Amino acid sequence: MKKLLTVIAAIAAAAQITAAPNPRGVVNFSYPERDIYSIQDQRMTMPGTLFRSLLPQEKFRPGKEYAASLNVFLIVDKSSENNYLIDAGYGKSSSELLPQLENLKVKPEDITAVFITHIHPDHVGGLTTEDGKPAFPKAKIYIAKKEYGEWLRDPKRKDLAKHITPNQNNLVLLDYDEEVKPFGLTPLCYPGHTPGHTVYRMQLKQDGKADKTIYFVGDIVHAASLQIPRPQFCARFDMSPTAAAKSRRDLMRDTEHWFGAHIMFPGAVRIERQKTKSGAFKFSYKPE
Repeated sequence: MKKLLTVIAAIAAAAQITAAPNPRGVVNFSYPERDIYSIQDQRMTMPGTLFRSLLPQEKFRPGKEYAASLNVFLIVDKSSENNYLIDAGYGKSSSELLPQLENLKVKPEDITAVFITHIHPDHVGGLTTEDGKPAFPKAKIYIAKKEYGEWLRDPKRKDLAKHITPNQNNLVLLDYDEEVKPFGLTPLCYPGHTPGHTVYRMQLKQDGKADKTIYFVGDIVHAASLQIPRPQFCARFDMSPTAAAKSRRDLMRDTEHWFGAHIMFPGAVRIERQKTKSGAFKFSYKPE
């Protein structure tokens, strides 16, 4: 437990060290039916010492630090009054989510839903205000049943109840692989970082083009420039590193358009893959 908390504290410290006024901390990705706003809740870097390889004969050594971020995604449905979030950020005094929502003329009571990828402080801390009340009083809080159940059984994460319990009356537990209407999101299980870590799939229409399928990937990666080309490297706070690496490889093999919680702001990348003679894949990425 002490090790986990120490690592999480290291991330928090990195965010605090690099935190700075960021007036351009919002980027809009616009589609015919929905707008997706990437909001940088915290500036972050990830120390190279947070990562270790699963390969016993690993020769590559991580660099000193990697560019990262803490991103929250606001989705605005143009045909309804639904404004919903993917995760809720840290909820710290230095967090930018609420100020940036205010800049977008979106009030906390305008948020109709929050979809949680997993229950860690930098993803659920923003669910409550400093006095412990729901930060988004009219929002349904969606969490996968498996993630919620595993969290209840995990003594290392029990203190996060202070963010979950105040929202208990608005809590909705999700089954994987079933679309949540009218939001257009389908929760998918990609475990490893936590046992019920959830990726959300969304299909978007495009003018004059084929539909585009995007994935809100949560903590599939923490340092994209390290872990996408070298998926064997896992953050030390992955609860099951073997499962986390498998989830990362599987998602990179099968999907293309990502919005990531810790991918350098604005967090949107396109995964590229090249099949080698041995049948394995080499992965890389480009910004969207």
